[in-house]
Amino acid sequence: MSDETQLLTALFTAALGQAEGTQNAIKPDPARSQNWPNNWPNTWNGFLTILAQITHADTVQLHLIENGRVQHWQVGDDLGAVDIAASDRMRTSRVYSQSDFPSDLKLDFPLRAIRWRNGNDAWGILTLRRRADDFRAIDGQHLSNLLPYLAPAVRGWQSLTRDRAQADIAHQICANLGAGWILFAPTGQVTAMAVGLAARLEVAAGIKLSADGRLRLAPTTARNLRDVLNAMANGSADPHSLWLSTSPRVQMILTTEQHAGIDVLVGRVRHDVMAGALPLSRIMTAFDLNRSEARLAAALCDGLSLSDAAQTLDWTLETARSTSKQIFAHMGVAGQPGVVRVMQASAIWLHPTGKYLWRNDRQ
Repeated sequence: MSDETQLLTALFTAALGQAEGTQNAIKPDPARSQNWPNNWPNTWNGFLTILAQITHADTVQLHLIENGRVQHWQVGDDLGAVDIAASDRMRTSRVYSQSDFPSDLKLDFPLRAIRWRNGNDAWGILTLRRRADDFRAIDGQHLSNLLPYLAPAVRGWQSLTRDRAQADIAHQICANLGAGWILFAPTGQVTAMAVGLAARLEVAAGIKLSADGRLRLAPTTARNLRDVLNAMANGSADPHSLWLSTSPRVQMILTTEQHAGIDVLVGRVRHDVMAGALPLSRIMTAFDLNRSEARLAAALCDGLSLSDAAQTLDWTLETARSTSKQIFAHMGVAGQPGVVRVMQASAIWLHPTGKYLWRNDRQ
């Protein structure tokens, strides 16, 4: 593989946010590896490491500047900072050396640098440095050859990073509400699953994956799932509802959908989430309740009657009744159904970690 091909492969691997795809590229020389990142390749560090190896640079720095905010990656030795303030004087069509780099900082080492524009008030700077001998002409040519590709690669990486961050938020909210998705093969094997759903199903309902990738279900439920999958494989287009567990409740809606032009079987799953598993402080803050009121509110939200809640909390029924009236006043509702409705419609479930929502123990 040529040097240029290796550089472009590493560049677009980084742009895709992947750690794979550069296994055939040049890796750091073991004699110099003490200065390279331990987690090579790591997004932009993988690309920078390839560039450093090919150009024999002792340090490579990447700066992305947008609306005054700076992101920075570096591999190799610390041979000085880049004059970001002076970078707006750099032209975007040339390779700079230490003799013509527009910087007010003292440049003690051989240098090559390029600048490119990523958008309005957004640009990048790629800088190579050596401790001793100056760079070869081919090293500058490598940078010049990268110029047409850097802006598309960076913009693609930024777009993917934003999309993935937003997808993480959506996934987090789904997990908080006890929801997730499963992709099935027509044979019933699970081909993909929402991150964390396998662990949640095991904790919530004891549903595990078998060694061959199937859901371990009760015999009747497993037979029902096979029947539904067979019906869908034979052309049934309607959504199919299936209980994976009735105690605790885990329900799935199966549909056939197209992903990238291919028909896939999608299961949308919902399992119980328990207010009693939420930190009491969250309920107290959301509804201006004291600790006792929050405990009772959680029990009512989880479907307990007032007498059952009193028994669970080791209270007298009169104490539960008195406390419930205080809860009704705080929430502005007339009875227990109102408590359930207000709590279920609230944002108390949407904590960023969501780690307690499917546990059955009280916090």
